[in-house]
Order: sequence, then C-alpha cells, then structure tokens
Amino acid sequence: MGQYVVFKSHKQVFALPVEMVKRVIETEKFISLPEVPDYVLGVYEYQEQMLPIVDLSKRLYGELSPATLDSKVILAHWSERTMGIFVEEIVGIMSLTETDYEKDLDRSSLKRPYISQFLKMGDEVVIELNLDYLFNSSQEEEIISSVDSITENSEKEENTDDAAEH
Repeated sequence: MGQYVVFKSHKQVFALPVEMVKRVIETEKFISLPEVPDYVLGVYEYQEQMLPIVDLSKRLYGELSPATLDSKVILAHWSERTMGIFVEEIVGIMSLTETDYEKDLDRSSLKRPYISQFLKMGDEVVIELNLDYLFNSSQEEEIISSVDSITENSEKEENTDDAAEH
C-alpha cells in the first residue's frame, strides 16, 4: 500500500505516487505554442521555468478535458524535468491497494507502457500512470524542443532588453 495523488480524467480515475508530484495548481492560463501536438495546451511559467502542460484526456482518449472549477494542473516529475498534467478533478491524496490485474492485461496484450499498475480504491479500479512512458520518443522530443525554444527565445529577449537599458 502506497500514498498516491488520485485524480480524474475522462471519467477514469488515475493516480501518481505522491513522491512524483511537486504541486497541484489552479490555472487555465497557458502560453500557447505553435506547431505542437493537440494534447499540449501550452506552457506555464513556474519558478522561472517554462513547463509543458498536457491535457491527459486529449492524450489518452482524444477528447479535450472540460475546463471547470474542479480542473487542476498537477506538476509532476517527467523525464528528468517537470510537466503539468491538466486533469478534470483532484480526488485527494490516498493510500491505495495494489492488484494483480496487470497480469491479465499482459496476457491479452492490452496493457500499455504508461500503465504502471492497477490499484483499488474501494470498489473502483485506479490506473497508476508511469509518465516516462506516456509519450513515445518522438513525441517526447517534440515537447521538449518546443519548450526549450520558448525558453531560449525569452532568454534572448531578456538579454536584448538588458542591453537596451544600458
């Protein structure tokens, strides 16, 4: 049994281990980026870093999450970086029990790499996400390069502004 941040996306319950989550924030304001996959909502400036914000529902189910009062962004460790995951609702921080359901999915070839394991929360099955496998390598590279180019451009603008002031 472990501690998890439990949340909903596309009416499915998901979880991330508490140690993977940096913070949960309330925002719908992102800097949109051109030429990124449609599941990337944009970037968010957090502690002087630009973080990619991914709509989990769009990534996994092809449908954008509705923006409501319950919508949140989970800032989580991803690929030696931080990424924001836009979700419909935070259920809470909970201790969840592990199951053996992965073996059945492995046998039926239905298990996906981004599913770490299945957990139980009362009568509900919760999917523990493995963010390192949420994207294939080309998708990951596309997200990282888009964010890096925004960061480089803003640094160049700051340097130009500083030079103009002197």
